[in-house]
Amino acid sequence: MSKFVPSTLRKLSIGLLCTVSVFGLISIAIAERATTTDRAFIEMQTSLNAIMVAVVDWSAHEVWEAGYAETMTGRNWLTAKQYATQLLASGTLVSLGGTGPTDQTWVTNPEWQRWSSRMIDDTREVLRAIEAQDQKMLVAAGERLVEACEGCHEVFKPSIPTEGIMHVPHHDYGDPLSRE
Repeated sequence: MSKFVPSTLRKLSIGLLCTVSVFGLISIAIAERATTTDRAFIEMQTSLNAIMVAVVDWSAHEVWEAGYAETMTGRNWLTAKQYATQLLASGTLVSLGGTGPTDQTWVTNPEWQRWSSRMIDDTREVLRAIEAQDQKMLVAAGERLVEACEGCHEVFKPSIPTEGIMHVPHHDYGDPLSRE
């Protein structure tokens, strides 16, 4: 029986090693496949102008207002973080193009991509300020974000509104998270 145990254990060990190796190779293959860029592209379902007005403009205004607020509660910081996160995500969206008549022209322009990248970088700074709960830092990051927005608008969107889409400042109605 003592000869049987080592032989059986060796076979089980080899079998286990082979099984783990096969699963490891399958996992690597799946991971590589999931991260390739040759998968189907999901096209944007709206125009860049609509994203700018509905997400970018709205979120940016909330972030800027947080920087200049007299006081910030824990809930205010969380709300500012929510808007900054939306702003960060929309930075990627506006780099992809959408259904608007000028969207593909914009996103294929290297200058558009530079402005989109700057918006993302400035928003990361906004998020760092929010994480630190530092309003002075938030104001400085917000001002850089304004410069990026205005710089891009000078080149790509000198007249407002575009496509007839206009920002309506409903954010003036107060805390968007209140239940009133």
